[in-house]
Amino acid sequence: MIELYIGSGAGGWAVDGTTRGWAAHEDVAAALARWTADIARAHATRWRRAPVALWLSGGLARPLLCGPVDGLRGWREAEAFAAAAAPEATGLAGPCIVAFEDWPETAPAFATAIEQALADTIAGLAREHRIAWRSVRPWWAAALQAALRERPSVRVLAVAEDDALTLLGGPPPQSGLASRAQAAFDYATTYAPAPDDAQATALWHRTLLSHDILADDARFVRTAPAAAAAAGGWPAPAWGLDGGAA
Repeated sequence: MIELYIGSGAGGWAVDGTTRGWAAHEDVAAALARWTADIARAHATRWRRAPVALWLSGGLARPLLCGPVDGLRGWREAEAFAAAAAPEATGLAGPCIVAFEDWPETAPAFATAIEQALADTIAGLAREHRIAWRSVRPWWAAALQAALRERPSVRVLAVAEDDALTLLGGPPPQSGLASRAQAAFDYATTYAPAPDDAQATALWHRTLLSHDILADDARFVRTAPAAAAAAGGWPAPAWGLDGGAA
């Protein structure tokens, strides 16, 4: 499996969990071009595109809650509405595109936003370098899936990366409010640039207190992609699950 991770200031790629390239960068688009070209040379052929799972850091792909919005006539209209709200809601700088997890008309829906320029770059490089994106997902989404597999009652998740802290929170199961209609979370935010350890810990405890959630139903995931890559491995998000507070 070929994986590519891109953050605001570093990125690289791996095959079957072994890092093949990693470097710091100043320009995200240039870094994507470099790594997709390397992957294509190694794995694409004249007749076959190279299948790649693309992971975006929390600084580049940010969660938000959108809705409810009455009178929506389709997904395109819902996505346009959310895209207009995304820069202010997430702190992303430019025009955005948004992907929903659920329909936002009757209740707040969980969504992910990235800048339109980044989306265009991702699509263009796939055509240019014979890449077939198997998936394009935020790194924190993989951490969320791993946390929920381990403990389905998780109601607070923090994912610390080099460029951002992503924090998701929701009502505890016993409240009767954690329904699918609430997308399991009623709080989603990104702190970018990433706060220091003391600030992250304070935010973590504040979120637990404000949502009345026990540490057993919360997970703090620390990922260090650069350190893992330097050691020759690949930073699978589940490795960072510490089972409790920061």
